[in-house]
Amino acid sequence: MTKTQKIKIGRLHTRSMPSRVVGWTLFTLGLITVAVNWVEEFSALEALPGGHSVFYLMGGITVSVVGLWLAGVMDANA
Repeated sequence: MTKTQKIKIGRLHTRSMPSRVVGWTLFTLGLITVAVNWVEEFSALEALPGGHSVFYLMGGITVSVVGLWLAGVMDANA
């Protein structure tokens, strides 16, 4: 298993391209899930299985946070 080198630019650490692509994709899918769940609450739309649920909200937020972490947004040192 090879170690990947992180490029340090000031306080910003950049991650590899596949990790960033997966991270931003997960972030986007999480936001879409939260948005569709919110729209289902106030309309007759039933796009998600089971309709509106708090579990879709929690899952969407969790997936979005994991996506931001994988994208490297939370890597900068304070």
